[in-house]
Amino acid sequence: MSEQVRAQLRLLHDEYVSAVNSAVEEGREDLVERLAADYPDEALRIMSEYEGVRDAA
Repeated sequence: MSEQVRAQLRLLHDEYVSAVNSAVEEGREDLVERLAADYPDEALRIMSEYEGVRDAA
């Protein structure tokens, strides 16, 4: 995995941690659940985009 993909995944992680923490503070368990469910799909999208670029090269 390239450093660029790692950086994008770290950024995604940081964004989701912040969003989840805010949702918890607001008592928005529905939003926490949605964010937790969406995170793996977003991470996979980032990795898949990298694989598509790499395969095309």
